[in-house]
Parts: sequence; C-alpha cells; structure tokens
Amino acid sequence: MIFHNRIGFAALAILLAGALAAAAAEAPLPPPESALLRIDFAPGESALSAAAHDDIAVFATNIRRQSGRLLIKAYAGPPRDVSSPARKLSLRRALSVRYKLIDEGIVADRIHVRALGGTSDSGPQDRVDIVLAGG
Repeated sequence: MIFHNRIGFAALAILLAGALAAAAAEAPLPPPESALLRIDFAPGESALSAAAHDDIAVFATNIRRQSGRLLIKAYAGPPRDVSSPARKLSLRRALSVRYKLIDEGIVADRIHVRALGGTSDSGPQDRVDIVLAGG
C-alpha cells in the first residue's frame, strides 16, 4: 500500500509540474521596457526604412552630446523564439542600426549589440530598441 501511494504522489507531482509549466507558458507577457528609440521593421526584413534612417539621424544628433554607452536590443520573431534564424535576423537588424549610428557620428565603442531573437515581452515582434547600457 505504501508503494502505491509513493507512485501516486510521484504521478501527482508530475501532473502538477506540467500544469504549472503550461500555465507559465500561457501567462501574459510583460510590457516592453522603455527605450530611447524604438525602430520597427517589416517581418523578415533587416533593412532600415527611410523613416528609420531619419529617426536614427535625429537621435544621433541628440545623443552625441551626452555620455554613456548605448545598448541595441534587437528582436525578430514570435515570443521566446531563440532559434538560429530568429537570432540571425535580429543580429542583422542590430547591425543595420549600429552602422547607421556610426555613420551619424556615434563612436563605435559606445555601442553594444544584443541579438535576442524572439521577444520576451508584449512589444512589437520585429523591432530594435536602443537603451542606455546598464540602465
């Protein structure tokens, strides 16, 4: 009888763990953190739009006067997608933004890049956020 109870408790624990994992996977995503600049991309694209070029130019003009490092956080794909294609696309997006910032006079040493693949928040899936590094 004790043997059967141990099996029963083990089975119950496995079922509960599965239910908790499923609930966590279905939990709503948190809102995105605020960004100094958010650049949206078309799905599957890594090229900057004309509007993005303009936005980055204005941003660079203002940020050049300030100190501190910038962190480019690039996303591509559905939430929690860390597959190789998603990470590669997010890296191409991050580098597009980085090169434009450098072209606009931001010193390369001030810019750090993180290619994150899919989002981990409820923000747009195809975007790059520029934030202060360490902030």
